[in-house]
Amino acid sequence: MAVLILVCVGNTISGATHMPFGLYDPAEMSGLSKHLSDTNRFEVKIYQDLEKAKADLAHKKIVALANVSQDPLEDSVQILTCGNNPLIDDQISTGLLSVLTQKALELDLPLHSAALYQVNFGLKDYICAGLVSYLCYVLASMNLGFSWIYEWMEKTYRQIVLSPGGIDSAFVAKTLTVTFEASTVLFLALGLTAPFAGFNLGSNFPGLVGAVVLSVFTFSCVGLCFACLLKTIRIYTMTVSILGVALMFLSGIITPVEAMPQWEQIFARVTPLYYSAELTKAAMLGIPADYARDIGVLFAWSFASLLLSRFLLACRKASL
Repeated sequence: MAVLILVCVGNTISGATHMPFGLYDPAEMSGLSKHLSDTNRFEVKIYQDLEKAKADLAHKKIVALANVSQDPLEDSVQILTCGNNPLIDDQISTGLLSVLTQKALELDLPLHSAALYQVNFGLKDYICAGLVSYLCYVLASMNLGFSWIYEWMEKTYRQIVLSPGGIDSAFVAKTLTVTFEASTVLFLALGLTAPFAGFNLGSNFPGLVGAVVLSVFTFSCVGLCFACLLKTIRIYTMTVSILGVALMFLSGIITPVEAMPQWEQIFARVTPLYYSAELTKAAMLGIPADYARDIGVLFAWSFASLLLSRFLLACRKASL
């Protein structure tokens, strides 16, 4: 985990590499493909169909699209981005600056920028929205772990799980209680700090409530699984804390997922914090999201964690 954190932080500080960058230039008038590749920041994908390129950009298969004008009388390049991810926009600006400032490079075509979506928020708003999902993880996992392990040590839950249906009753009671408590604390914190920190909770408050409650429930189930596995509060706290930092950098809150190496992108899109962050950012900022996918993945993580927790606790029950 420590190595994973260092790798992700290194990508953030030094600038992302090998970002998938689309280029529409059927007549090969610009020579941009070679110049972009030489910076080692972009992996250029050549398109012959402009509409296909824009569709890939909208579905995040590429981070930006260079549309070279095919009009012989108008030499220009339009750099098109989604426009709703300031982290990506900053990385692209840095990469294009490298292209434009290379020695002995003659780039005669003027650059113009455009975005698929028009947004009115900045980098601070984007990161704050993502951090809400990280706070869901912290509050849920810490609340669940401490209460469950301490109550187990006091033999409260040992007596419960030995009764018929006791395991299921304990799971329902603990996860729902933690979900309610952690969600309430988080909304109180957001309401009190938003006026001073200068971020906006957005206009879709019901959507934000749903995203937070589902995220907290999912992380409560994941925390329950770790609590049943690790058993001691010291090991649990250390594991969950280190894992949380790694997940934060992998979830696209600090480091753009699309700008990560391919293996990191695969790892990021398996973790629940990525989908929680997508939901909270969509609710707070109004940016597009695949709600069915995000909600489905979070429920899948919840269900799988509860099944594994039940298996682990059933094994412990047999040894009591």
